[in-house]
Amino acid sequence: MLRQIGQRLYQLGGGDIGKHRDTFPQELSRHNYGFPYVLRKLLLDFKFDLLFNRIERRFKISYDTFSIFLLLLCDRFYDPSSKSKSFELQDEYVGISKVKLHHIYRSLEKLSYYKLSVQNQIYQSYGRLGAYQLDVVFYDVTTFYFDSEVEHPEAKARKGFGKDGKIGKTQVVFGMLIDQHKNPVAYEVYSGNKYEGHTLSDALLKLKQKYHIGKVVVVADRGMMNKDNINLFQEGGLLADYEYIIGERLKNLPKKIKEHLTNLANYTTYDFEDESGEDIVIQCCRYKYKDKIIIGTFSKKRAKKDRMDRERRIEKAKKLNTSQLHKKAKWYFLKANEEQNFVLDENRIKQAARFDGFMAVTTSDEGLSDLQIIQQYKNLYQIEHSFRTFKSYLEIRPMFHWNDKRIEGHICLCYIAYCLLNYLQQQLKAQQLPYSENAIRKMLANMQVSKVKIEDYEYFMKSNISDNEVKLLKILGLHNMIDFMPIAKMDYYFQNVCSGKLKKLSH
Repeated sequence: MLRQIGQRLYQLGGGDIGKHRDTFPQELSRHNYGFPYVLRKLLLDFKFDLLFNRIERRFKISYDTFSIFLLLLCDRFYDPSSKSKSFELQDEYVGISKVKLHHIYRSLEKLSYYKLSVQNQIYQSYGRLGAYQLDVVFYDVTTFYFDSEVEHPEAKARKGFGKDGKIGKTQVVFGMLIDQHKNPVAYEVYSGNKYEGHTLSDALLKLKQKYHIGKVVVVADRGMMNKDNINLFQEGGLLADYEYIIGERLKNLPKKIKEHLTNLANYTTYDFEDESGEDIVIQCCRYKYKDKIIIGTFSKKRAKKDRMDRERRIEKAKKLNTSQLHKKAKWYFLKANEEQNFVLDENRIKQAARFDGFMAVTTSDEGLSDLQIIQQYKNLYQIEHSFRTFKSYLEIRPMFHWNDKRIEGHICLCYIAYCLLNYLQQQLKAQQLPYSENAIRKMLANMQVSKVKIEDYEYFMKSNISDNEVKLLKILGLHNMIDFMPIAKMDYYFQNVCSGKLKKLSH
């Protein structure tokens, strides 16, 4: 196929195939143009070229930081790898100027100084592009672990409670705010031994100071619930003009409230259709307690899961050895009898069963309906999806950097990648095109060119792409790459088409 295309183009140019049949055409290599083409355009749309220029001026950098960050972002999207591997494989792409390895590491450190500027740039760009919906924001934390168990007292990489199940590894705590559409609002990196409940106030106060956002409802998980945090939202508190929806620990509530919220006679059943057209049944009840509203919900599906989880723990308790029993007795519903033998605590089992299927959510906003409160809390799963993108698609961990500046630079780069990916997904979703992370990776990976040699001249020949891939480019305001191009022209086309200076491509 490639040979036939080349022969036809050669003939159209007046060449004699018979005369040069033995030398026509030869494929020298194959490269990807999809990732650098699309990501260059997104970086320019978000005006990151201006931010990178500021970094160059401040630190008197003479090399091209735009090409460095574009290369690293391409690898995050295509096949996440180490910085040294990105350097080694940079020839896989076209349209990116060649970079040096020590410039990559140096640029990553310099980026860390601008992490607040990066967040502000993204915040302003999302607002300018009309993507934000900031009447509700969601907050949660996760952990990113390192390939090391060594702690440095002055570094953020510390041992703590890991959410990845990596016992003994050093880590950092990552907190992030997003809106209802997973659009990132802000993030912060904390020491690995930081308690997650102590990050909420810091994140929200910085949000308030930086962006001067008006009244919003903050949605967070029950791990964020503590007295100090709640006091911030009270009259006279630093966040008094904000409202909150936070998961409640039902079992820790006063006896009178627990009795009310675990009595199905107090519940109202709502039957409605969600955005996807699926019929949803929700049972809930409202309880006014001091200056907040507590919403109890009940789910038969959740009740079944709670019961099965408890039964599994009871069965496992029967198989534990003596040394394990002392440490885990309470978790497995065990107690020591008079002979100091461990037996099942039937009373605790009965008490636990009382809460099967029940969950509670607390809010300070009395103007919200029960369904609005429950739906907003349900939407908290969006931030879990965001963390999954960081960990799976972008492969942010394990991390191999040791000093705080490179750690911060690496996380900042991944945050930029997440923001561009999320924005691209929204644009494709609005046009009913495939928008999953893997669908985007596949479409961009399919955009390839072959480097071919015809006599003494070398060209790039574009492979065929699907209609969806053509539409993806059109959505971003990009031209479909021309079929046949002199190698020297590729960078020119990339830079001028993405910046909008070149309005029409000629074949």
